[in-house]
Amino acid sequence: MKSINCLKVLLVALFMSASALLVAQSPVAVRWEMGENGAEKGYYSSRFIFKNISAETLTDNWCFFFNQFSRPVKVQSGCPVNVEQINTTYYRVTPNSDYRALAPGDSMIVDMLMRGTYVNVCYSPMGGHFVTNDDAGHPIPVKIEYDELDDPKQWIARNDYPEGSVVYRFNETLKNGETPDHSYNIFPTPKNVKINQGFVRFGNIVSIKGGLLDFKLRDERKFLAQELKRRGIYISDGQHVLIRLKESKKLHSNPEYYELTVNDSVISIVGTSKNGVLNGVKTLLAAIDHSKNNCLENAVVKDYPDFHYRGMMLDIARNFTTFDNLKRFIDILAYYKLNIFQFHFTDDEAWRLEIPGLPELTNYASRRGCTLDERDFMAQIFDGTGNPDDLAQSANGYLTRTQFVDLLKYAHERGVKVIPEIETPGHARAAIMAMKARYNKYKDVDKMLAEQYRLWDDADESEYSSAQAYKDNVLDVSQDGVYNFLSKVIGEMQAMYKEAGLKLDVVHLGGDEVASGAWSKSPNIQSLMKRENLKNAHEVHEYYIRRMSDILYSKHILIQGWQEVGLNHTKVYDAQVAPRFAGVNAWSTIGSKISVPYELANAGYPTILSNVTNFYIDMAYSWHQYEKGLHWGGAVDEYASWSAQPLDIYRTARCDYNGNPIDLQRVAQGKIVLTKPENIIGIVGPLWTETIRNFNQVMSYTLPKVLGLAERAWTPAVEWNDNEVGDFERARAAYNAKIGLVELPVMQRKGWNFHLGQPGINVENGMLFANAQYAGEVVRYTLDGSEPTMTSPIWIAPVAVGKTTLVKAKAYYLGRESVTSYLWLK
Repeated sequence: MKSINCLKVLLVALFMSASALLVAQSPVAVRWEMGENGAEKGYYSSRFIFKNISAETLTDNWCFFFNQFSRPVKVQSGCPVNVEQINTTYYRVTPNSDYRALAPGDSMIVDMLMRGTYVNVCYSPMGGHFVTNDDAGHPIPVKIEYDELDDPKQWIARNDYPEGSVVYRFNETLKNGETPDHSYNIFPTPKNVKINQGFVRFGNIVSIKGGLLDFKLRDERKFLAQELKRRGIYISDGQHVLIRLKESKKLHSNPEYYELTVNDSVISIVGTSKNGVLNGVKTLLAAIDHSKNNCLENAVVKDYPDFHYRGMMLDIARNFTTFDNLKRFIDILAYYKLNIFQFHFTDDEAWRLEIPGLPELTNYASRRGCTLDERDFMAQIFDGTGNPDDLAQSANGYLTRTQFVDLLKYAHERGVKVIPEIETPGHARAAIMAMKARYNKYKDVDKMLAEQYRLWDDADESEYSSAQAYKDNVLDVSQDGVYNFLSKVIGEMQAMYKEAGLKLDVVHLGGDEVASGAWSKSPNIQSLMKRENLKNAHEVHEYYIRRMSDILYSKHILIQGWQEVGLNHTKVYDAQVAPRFAGVNAWSTIGSKISVPYELANAGYPTILSNVTNFYIDMAYSWHQYEKGLHWGGAVDEYASWSAQPLDIYRTARCDYNGNPIDLQRVAQGKIVLTKPENIIGIVGPLWTETIRNFNQVMSYTLPKVLGLAERAWTPAVEWNDNEVGDFERARAAYNAKIGLVELPVMQRKGWNFHLGQPGINVENGMLFANAQYAGEVVRYTLDGSEPTMTSPIWIAPVAVGKTTLVKAKAYYLGRESVTSYLWLK
């Protein structure tokens, strides 16, 4: 075990030159180095190196703040600084009585032990800022430098760690994948495509018939015209190419069915509804994008989705996504015929939507920065510069009322329904803190205004810690202020929807992860339990959901929630409440909770599959130390989303959390049987943003993972036979070829960022072999342990490795690059 020590040493013996680490006006340069997992039982070791790069001696009038996933920290007795956890992911380093002044050019090492396990680069400290003379109002950003992670002791040692040879074997199974070569080979795959003789060539002007005078299809015509214009194709009467739009309810029983017919110069789109016509329009646009020189083969496409609820959830509370980027996100959803956007705009960490009459929600709770008392804004969480007004950081920002109305219109034009999610009664810290700020503003002026939206119990002494280590994030559901607050928020949102020409008919209330112990020592809750004859916290939760369902039902609004809202209730409760639900996200498909979707559906709840093992977009693509994302649900890549089997939940994951293959023939034995399959209504892939810092990351987490989700939501029936050896691998190889050869080039032309899988590398008889995920990728390698770059040699044929002990390689394709593959040789 490495010793824990803190000592002052010269820069020459420690790390790179001051000029390379100089950041803004900070008097210190900061470097963080990972030690090893298991340095002490239950802890991993790491260290900070602070170097005084100013011209002044650094006395004890300073502190350094940083963010890191919540975990206890230990330093050795006698260390000249204290490292303390201020608030969940917010930490502070301060000099103590053993500190001695740090002269210009001198450095200090702070060795630490952190509870738990270091998994990947997302677990590194970030968000550094420096404060001198207790001037927290002017924090100085500090860019933390990092040592390279190239020692297997620095991350989790797993059998499915993607070492080069492991990836090599997997990539070999992707070889020889075949995909159709025609313009209609798109995602999601149409049910039936018949290619005929002949073709139509698009010029830069076409005509559209239908929709102009037909009020019902006016929106679809407008959308088609706008999207054609984006592609350089304009609308004018009397052109050679004519596009006809028509609605025919008798065409098919499926409300989203459409037929697209391309016949020389005439293109016909007929749908059973406006949504069906819009689906046909989207297929036409995608076919143009996938065509060669805007030349479409004559064809008849007959298509429809099996699920009418297909979407993604994006969390903009933990890290903000701007209005313009939300529109780009809507574009991605619409392009792949996903029709639901679950809009997660509030959580413990922030509130991101302007609500008229409640300015504190955004003036206070959309801002995070350097603070110990959270009087004017919330403490910095996850990352930032310490400045609550720095809108260049994803820590800060919100949507204005006008922007949200425009976003609703934008989404509706593209066939995407926005369902707002107001996290309650847990995950509500941002709302609670904002309403406390409101209380403090009015308490000495107008007591009634101050108390109007009270969400907490001052006398509550409950001790609990939420999944994200919050100890004060649960609403006091006995308070009328809670229901006043939510009625106000929902009423204002109704007005926003109305202004957008829409109706707010569904509100997602969250309902998940109320920590054990919450409410246990609240006098208000104890009084409520006595008055309502409630036996435990579960029944308090039921009371809240029932009361909110009454409020929303009176407004003709149905509710949604995460799986906790529909589990472990009496049949009487389910019979009363389930009919008021529009959907329940079932996310836990690990271990003993794999049956959760069937439990919900059988109890009468419309069930939305959000399986963590398949559809959690924020899970990392692999266990690689540089693949960003979380891992509590395992690794989730584009193959996990595609290989899901929504109609057979027990066979939807092919490996367990530890990466071990699941026996698909026996996995359902002894488990709950689905008796009400009609209650499985669709799929939503959640994208939580603890590890997201910008929209490029939103896209790379989403693409190409969302392609598998779109496939399974459109056609949940599987395309392979698990009883036939090799059938699954052949189907997967074909899916992979379609992504790499067909879809990624389209994404590149659209300017969408996407993830690229790492290359495989293997050594046989002293010779280096390499392969890649997609045909056409370039693999560059090094044999001296250095990081591959664009100037490194390209692998073309087997190369002798000589006495090399570490081979590294990267893949390059369409302007993107992968993480580095490692191969350690004995």
